[in-house]
Amino acid sequence: MRTIALIGILALAAPAVARSQVRPTLAFRGDAGFVWVRSDSAAAGGGGGGAGAVRLRGPVLGGEGRLVFNGFAIGVSLLSGTLQAADQGTAKRDLVEGRLVVAARPVPWLEMSVGPFVRAYVTDSVNERWVFWQARARVEAPIVTASLTSYVELWRALSSEVNLVAGAGRVQGGEAGVLYRPPQRPYWVRLAYRVDDAIVRAGGSETLEAVSLAIGVGGW
Repeated sequence: MRTIALIGILALAAPAVARSQVRPTLAFRGDAGFVWVRSDSAAAGGGGGGAGAVRLRGPVLGGEGRLVFNGFAIGVSLLSGTLQAADQGTAKRDLVEGRLVVAARPVPWLEMSVGPFVRAYVTDSVNERWVFWQARARVEAPIVTASLTSYVELWRALSSEVNLVAGAGRVQGGEAGVLYRPPQRPYWVRLAYRVDDAIVRAGGSETLEAVSLAIGVGGW
């Protein structure tokens, strides 16, 4: 299924790439945000079940780099931060996320992408690691002027793995935000909210919410 999705993205991008005579360009983005995690399948980063609900929160920093063609892009992103127990407890986890994406833009307002995504909660003794293959669709629409754009992005895992005994079930999520591109300027600013939800086969779930502010240079 991963192969079929990747072939579909490449098929959409191929005509645009074939028509393009411009050289590839680079685009970069830096993020600062805040994350909330709620897990009742296992203590996030604890690696075992039945521990009751765990709530963590904390600031994160991240970034993404993309090689962009006309209608086609390949990107790598990384995000990390330290999460503390939301109830003033002693729980503490390092959160690390990484993603490799192949994206196509068949029309200016639609981006479709596919690629692997890894999320890990790290402690001194145990790591909880989730690995997804994501298929994403993103729709954009201008607000008042073309400089201010809104967007909604939805994704679902084509396959998923987690190093818990129960294993991963359905994994999906979404993001919504606004993006401002100043006229005649190479940079842009984005405010976004996202939520990711995962179900563990033996019961329970894990939900991650995040609010972020990003500044980028370049793009589609």
